[in-house]
Amino acid sequence: MIPYRQLARMSHLAARFVGGSDVHVVDPLVDMRNVFEQEDQLKIALESRNLNVDVEKTKKDYNEWFDVYQKWKAAAGDKESASALKKELRAKKDGLLNALELPNFIHSAGKKQTPLLKPSKHAQYLAQQGLMRIDKQTHVIHLVGYPVVVQKMIREQLVDLFPGCQPISPSYIARAAILEALNVDKSTFIPFTDGSASFPLTYLVGNSLAAITAPFMKSSFSEKNEWPISVQCTGASYMEKKNQVDLCNARQRMKHCALWMTKSSEDLEAIVNDANVRVGAYLDEGLELEVKVRELRGSELKNYESQAFVIENRGLTLSRISRIGDYVSKRLNIQYTASEGSESFVQMVYVETDIDRILARLVDDLIEGKEPPKYIRDAIKKSF
Repeated sequence: MIPYRQLARMSHLAARFVGGSDVHVVDPLVDMRNVFEQEDQLKIALESRNLNVDVEKTKKDYNEWFDVYQKWKAAAGDKESASALKKELRAKKDGLLNALELPNFIHSAGKKQTPLLKPSKHAQYLAQQGLMRIDKQTHVIHLVGYPVVVQKMIREQLVDLFPGCQPISPSYIARAAILEALNVDKSTFIPFTDGSASFPLTYLVGNSLAAITAPFMKSSFSEKNEWPISVQCTGASYMEKKNQVDLCNARQRMKHCALWMTKSSEDLEAIVNDANVRVGAYLDEGLELEVKVRELRGSELKNYESQAFVIENRGLTLSRISRIGDYVSKRLNIQYTASEGSESFVQMVYVETDIDRILARLVDDLIEGKEPPKYIRDAIKKSF
C-alpha cells in the first residue's frame, strides 16, 4: 500500500473531494476505472518502476470511493442527500488519492544500463579564467565572457531547431496542484509563500513541464486548431539545492522546453522520432559533441512518462524526450472536441534540453584540446 506521507501529495489536486481550505485550481478526470481494468499493464508499470503498491486494495478502495461519487452526482438536486454523500466522499478520500498516485502505463522501456558518468572539469577551468562564480549561499552560478555568448547562441539555435513550435513565455511559478498533476516529487522543487497562513502552497519551477503545461489547464481544442499543437520556451529552470554546484548540477540552469499536443497516440511515434533526430543531429553535427541516444529502463522513467529517450555525452544527460500520452491531460483536463461532438484528451510529447550541461561539455572538450565548431569561435571573436 502507498504510505500516508505520499497521500498528502495529491490533496491539492483532489481538493474538491478532500476538503480543507486549499485553492481549487485543477479538475482532474476522476473516473479511473479503465486503469484498474488493465490490471496486467498496471502491474508492469509498477514493477518496472520498483514501486510497491497493493493493487487489489487500491482498486477496492477506489471502487468504494467511486460508487459514492456516482451517487453524489446523481443527488445533485437533493441538497440534504448531496451534503451527506459529500461527507462520505471525503471520509473515503484515500481511495481516490491512492489511485491518483499510480504512474503512467509503460509504452516501451529500454534495457541498456546507465553508462558510466565521466566527471566534468569545466567548473575549475572557468573559475580560474574568471568566467564563472558560484554563490555559495544560494548555490547559483554566474557566468561572464564567452560562456554567456555560447549559452545565448545555443538557446537561439534550439528555438530555430523547431520552427513549427510557437514560442511562449510561461509563468515561472506553479501551484502544488500542477506538480501533483504531473505526479512528480515536490521536494525537488523550491516552495515559497508570502508568510501568511492563507497563501496557497506555490513553487518556483521556471521553464519546465509544469510551466509549459499549466497555461492549457482546462482547455478544450477543436478540429479547427492546427494539429499538432506545439509550443516551446527557453530560460532558467529551478530545482532544490544539490551537494554539487556547477553547470551540470546547479539549482538554476538554462533549459529549452518543447511540448507537442496531438489528437491520437499514433502521431506520437513520429513526433518522438523527429525530436530524437533533430536534437541528436544538432548536438552531434552542429556542436560536434559525441552523443548517444538511449531508451530509458522502466526504473528510470518518471511517473508521467510511458517511454523516454535521453541523449547523453559520456554519461551526462543533455536532452530528454518524454512520451506522455494522455496521462497528464486527464489530470489537467486538457481536451479536444471532434467534429461529431465527441470529446477526448490530448496526447503529449515533451522535450527538455539542458543548455548549461551542453555548455559544460563544450568546455570539457576545450580542456582536452578539442576546438569548438568554427561558427562558435567566430561568434566569440565578434563579441570582444
